[in-house]
Amino acid sequence: MNEIERPDHNVLYVWRAEVLIGWGIVLLLVLGGALVPIFTLDAPIWLLGFVLIPIGFAALALVLLKIRWERWTFQLTTHTLEMSHGWLVQHRRIVSRNRIQHVDFNSGPIGRKFDLVHVVVHTAGATVGTIPGIRTERAERLRAELMSGPKAL
Repeated sequence: MNEIERPDHNVLYVWRAEVLIGWGIVLLLVLGGALVPIFTLDAPIWLLGFVLIPIGFAALALVLLKIRWERWTFQLTTHTLEMSHGWLVQHRRIVSRNRIQHVDFNSGPIGRKFDLVHVVVHTAGATVGTIPGIRTERAERLRAELMSGPKAL
C-alpha cells in the first residue's frame, strides 16, 4: 500500500498569492468606496475603518491556508484513490481505480511558476475530485498509475 501524500508545500505560495490578489481587489473597491464620499461629500473620516474589514478577512484566510494544506491528503492504494480534505467539514472520497476514465491537469499562471498542477479525476460523466498543487512530474506518475487500473493481488 502506498503512503499517504499531501499537496506540494509550494502550493501554499500559490494559495497565498490568490488570497492576496482576491482580497486586494476587494480592498481597493472598499477603499475607493470610502475615499470618494470622504473627499466629495465631507463624510466622516471613520469611514476608512471599513478598510479594516477586508484586511481582517484576508489575514484570517492566510492563517487558515496552512490548516487547509495540512488537512489535504491523498493515497493511491491497490484498488482505490482516497482523497481527504476539510477543516470544519471534512470530506473523504474513495474512488475505485477501475472506475477512473481520465485524468486532467489544470494550472494557472501562479501555479505554473512553481511547476504545480491540479490533478482532476473523472469517472463516467462526473468529476470525482481534484488534488491541488502537485508537481508536474509527480502528477504524470500519478496519472500513469491511475490509468493502469487496479493492480492484481
